[in-house]
Amino acid sequence: MSTGVYLLTGEEFLAGEALDRVRDETQADPLSEVVLDSSAPPAEIAQSLGTPSLLGGKRLVVIREAESLKKDQIESLTPWLDAPSDDATLVLVASGRHRLSALVQGKGTVVNLEAPKGRRLASWVKEQARSHGLALDERGAWALIEAIGADLRELDASLEQLATTHGGDAHIGAGEVRDAFARVADERVFVLTDAVGERRTSTAMATLRKLLDQDEPPLLLLGALVAHVKRLLIAHSVTGGGRRALAEALGLPDWRAERVGKQARSYREDELVRALTLLAEADVEMKGGDLPPEIALERAVLQILGPST
Repeated sequence: MSTGVYLLTGEEFLAGEALDRVRDETQADPLSEVVLDSSAPPAEIAQSLGTPSLLGGKRLVVIREAESLKKDQIESLTPWLDAPSDDATLVLVASGRHRLSALVQGKGTVVNLEAPKGRRLASWVKEQARSHGLALDERGAWALIEAIGADLRELDASLEQLATTHGGDAHIGAGEVRDAFARVADERVFVLTDAVGERRTSTAMATLRKLLDQDEPPLLLLGALVAHVKRLLIAHSVTGGGRRALAEALGLPDWRAERVGKQARSYREDELVRALTLLAEADVEMKGGDLPPEIALERAVLQILGPST
C-alpha cells in the first residue's frame, strides 16, 4: 500500500531494488525525482518536499545515507511527516545503526532489508537468476557463491555475465559457473585449502607448487587460504551446535560445512589464530619484502602445517 514516506533500511543492493518498487508503486514523475544525501542543508530538504512537480505528477524525494542525518536535518522533515502532501513521497535509504525507525513508525512504511545468508542466500541467487532469464540449479548457486562471495551486487553482476554468455532460458549448473569464473573457482584451489585444513603437508605443498607453476597469482592463493582459515575459526565457535547451525554460520551447504567442521577439529583455536598471523606476515612480505612472493607463501604454509611453538 502506498504511503507518504518509506524507510528502506539494510543491505544496499536490496535497498536499490526496493526503491525501484517504490517508484513503480507510486507512479512518481521521473523528471521530478530529487535525490539528496546526508550533506543536504535542512532548507534544501524542506524545499524539495514542498515543491510540486512541474508536470503535475507525484514527486519522489530520495535521501540516501539517511543514517547520517543530523538533528537539524531531521527537524526539517518533521513538519512534512506530521502533515505529508499528496504531491510527494519521501524515501529514506539507510544502512548500519540508526534511530530512524521511530521517526517513521506509524507515519509510513519501514522496510527492513537483511542480506540473506546460508540457504537463504542460495535461494536468493536462484531467484535472481530467474530475473536474468536463467535457470540456475542448486549446485550452480552454491558454486557461484563459492566463486564470487556473498556480495549481492557482485553476484547479480555475475548472473548478468552468465546470461550474456549463455543467452536467455539457459540452464546453468556448477560446471558452467566454474567455466565462466575459472580463475576464481578453480577446484584445485580447494584441493589446496582442504589439504591445509586436514593438515596433509605433502598434498598441500605439492598442490601449492603446481598452482604456482601454472601462474596462479600468489596473492589470490593467499586470499583463499585466509578465507579458509577464517571459516575454520567460525566452525570452532559453533562446536556442538549441530550440522544445521554450522552450515548457517558458514554460509555453506551441509556437505561442505560438515567437511570444514571436521577440518577445524584438526587444529586448536590458538593454532588457527597463529595461522592468520602467519598469513598476514606473508602478505606483508609478498608485497614488499626480500623474499619472492612464491617462497614467502610456501614458507607460511609450512609454518601453519608444522607444530606450533
